[in-house]
Amino acid sequence: MAFTARMREIVPGLYLGNVEASYKRDMLRKNCINAIVSLTDARWVWWNSTTREAGIPEHCHKWIQCADSSTQDLLAYMSDICDFIDQMASPTLRLSSTLPVENELELSGKPHDTHSGAILIHCDLGISRSPTIIIAYLMRKYGATREDVLTFVQSKQKVKPSANFTRQLQVWEQVGYQVWENKEKTIPKAQYRAFLDDRAALLKRKGLTGNEPLAPQSL
Repeated sequence: MAFTARMREIVPGLYLGNVEASYKRDMLRKNCINAIVSLTDARWVWWNSTTREAGIPEHCHKWIQCADSSTQDLLAYMSDICDFIDQMASPTLRLSSTLPVENELELSGKPHDTHSGAILIHCDLGISRSPTIIIAYLMRKYGATREDVLTFVQSKQKVKPSANFTRQLQVWEQVGYQVWENKEKTIPKAQYRAFLDDRAALLKRKGLTGNEPLAPQSL
């Protein structure tokens, strides 16, 4: 089941999935996916032809090469990814102001606006990296706590962000959804600096100078 293409709508207009779902043209079309965020150590070239055939141009596909590791820093990318999701959001997602109540669309009698498009956030299995980003986005969008958003997402799909990413979500909440002190993004806030210092110490103990090796970036 882990390698079967799957995606689940978390809130209207925002889907969580695995890597197989990101290149299944029929599934992308069926769910009206018009933008993708990929969080994986795979190569960008894997998606070039598939996503274009599914009607998703390159500027609508944000690719972050990252590993599900004990030292991977996703905080450095969170603001940019959240901004991208906002930019690509459907009217339904853009206009929502609170976490949806279970079955509220059905109870209200309002039709589900699938034709306005949706965004797929995926990693390899859809368990740790991509849920971390969805949680971070929903925290920022709705001003909700990490615990409340995690509980909400887990009610939609079984997810388990790693200990490393859980700490980063805690930092994300502490810094008010912005890890930098300045517009140039060169001065980290105190909580982010503490995370970076701990990460540097862990890397040193592992004999590494950066993130664990990723997939080659050229053929």
